[in-house]
Amino acid sequence: FEIDDILNSKFESESFDYILDRGCFHVLSIDDRETYLNQIKRILKKNGIIFLKCMSKDEKNLPDDKGPHKFFKNEIIHYFQNDFDIKKSKDTVYYGTLKPLPKALFFVMKKSVKI
Repeated sequence: FEIDDILNSKFESESFDYILDRGCFHVLSIDDRETYLNQIKRILKKNGIIFLKCMSKDEKNLPDDKGPHKFFKNEIIHYFQNDFDIKKSKDTVYYGTLKPLPKALFFVMKKSVKI
């Protein structure tokens, strides 16, 4: 088990076949999202898969000014489409102690191989 900072990752390039992000991207500031994307692209192997779960803009029970940023599907697609093939997107929820369960988005994206 290792602890790392995705914005300043120490992992070697192309270290991972899969990355699971369950709540990291949506807490980053707008200014840090490009750094996040560059790090994900760097540490993910060719044809690697990222599983991304983030808060949905459809979530109305949590305040917009507190907690994670909420996204529309098209916003996530906008951030990732240049370097990842969007394989699947799905409306879902975050399972936990909050009731009702907060609405979320789930994406499966494959790292594009540039020629």
